[in-house]
Amino acid sequence: MFRKLLYRLLVGLCFALPAALAVFASGQARIEAQAEVHGPAEENCSECHEIIRTHWTESEHGKATSDPAFQKAWQEAGKPNECLTCHTTGFDAETGTWQEDGVACATCHSPIPTNHPEDIMPTDISSRLCGTCHLETHEEWSDSTHAQEDLSCVRCHNPHTTELRAADTQELCSACHNDEVHFFEYTIHAQEGVTCMDCHLQVTGGNSVSDAQMSEGHGARHHTFMVGMDTCATCHTLDMHYPVNNDGTPQNLTGEKMTTVMEDALVQPEPNPTSPVGYSLLAGLVGMASGMILAPWSERWVRRINKS
Repeated sequence: MFRKLLYRLLVGLCFALPAALAVFASGQARIEAQAEVHGPAEENCSECHEIIRTHWTESEHGKATSDPAFQKAWQEAGKPNECLTCHTTGFDAETGTWQEDGVACATCHSPIPTNHPEDIMPTDISSRLCGTCHLETHEEWSDSTHAQEDLSCVRCHNPHTTELRAADTQELCSACHNDEVHFFEYTIHAQEGVTCMDCHLQVTGGNSVSDAQMSEGHGARHHTFMVGMDTCATCHTLDMHYPVNNDGTPQNLTGEKMTTVMEDALVQPEPNPTSPVGYSLLAGLVGMASGMILAPWSERWVRRINKS
């Protein structure tokens, strides 16, 4: 009886050991494959996406951690961890570590399928994702006509190169605003070298992008796309209210001449009978005279009603 039991155990072990080894090897291979897929983008994504990886390396996203301007501002601020949430990928606030420098692939492509490329890589192209870091820019965009028409950030910006999807802003704007850009070329603004961006994408403080007042969200330009009086006043300071020369430059008004111009601007014009204001004044005078004439009759009529 004991021998039969021992024999069965030995036969079972002969089948169990190979099966166990096969399952272990398969599981180990799968773990290694997952580790290879989920590893750093520097070692894996570039194997198939070499061109995209090269563009990303030279982009603002790729240099989000190493950029000297960021490093200087970050160190002067005492190296706060909250900055690394956007300037690195996979930042862990508890340990102070991160998976990769810059805004890497996993920021937009996550979670990575275990059997990629057989399964399609998930990609978040929503403006909401961009807004997690570009706070102020996304808030401005949310109030714009572009947002109402569901024109997301990636319609104009290439997330891999962080550059425009066209050679310049005029070409980019003309993709949708074809008529406006065409007729704009015949205006005085175009002849003076003014572009769509100069009015519809003003720099956030300063006179150039390099002088922009960078704040939370890093908005170098306003993204409301609206043109207001401040936009016009950037170029048209005096000539909106004072005389200009034939070449468009403001006249040099000094002393008594400037005083005369300012006084003339403050003088209230005489009412013009042919204008709506003049007609309103005449109608008011006629109405007042009519009221004074009819006043006695109206008083008598009121007394008769009260007596009755």
